[in-house]
Amino acid sequence: MAVLIHTRHLARGFSLVELMVVLAIASIITGGASLAIDGFRANDADLAVERLRSVLEAGAERAAVQGRPLAVEFLSDGYRFAQLDADGRWRVVDDDPLFAPRTIPDPLSLGVLQVHQRVPTLNTQPAGQERRRLTFGSRAPHFDLVVLTGHGSELLRGQPNGQVTRIRRGEAMR
Repeated sequence: MAVLIHTRHLARGFSLVELMVVLAIASIITGGASLAIDGFRANDADLAVERLRSVLEAGAERAAVQGRPLAVEFLSDGYRFAQLDADGRWRVVDDDPLFAPRTIPDPLSLGVLQVHQRVPTLNTQPAGQERRRLTFGSRAPHFDLVVLTGHGSELLRGQPNGQVTRIRRGEAMR
């Protein structure tokens, strides 16, 4: 008589506890990634406001040093710089990366621009196509630009010496 050796093959799967542990770990990783992405977006918005502040200062300095008017045009989704050419026309500055046209990241948007000290501006736009333009010449204008953020607003305040101060939540920052 032949002896049959019965080998038992166990089909082993995952227990309920193992599946629950894996799901808990996946949830923690997903939640952390979501918070990190939100943090990066907030950081992008903060960097964009700081970049706008510093590029406005640089624009005032460039106009004063070169002795040629430089304007920043605030568009619906960003801003760009233009310089007056020899023919008296505004030309978009695209040869300098610092003054290259920029879009503003969500959730930022540009609010009210108020110029307190009127400096002579050369506006060559046809009637009905007026843009929000801030012109820097030998002396920078005194202005307030409101930047709307996802959590409120910030103010960029320009001084005649070219300095632009960033004001947020009641405190002044350089």
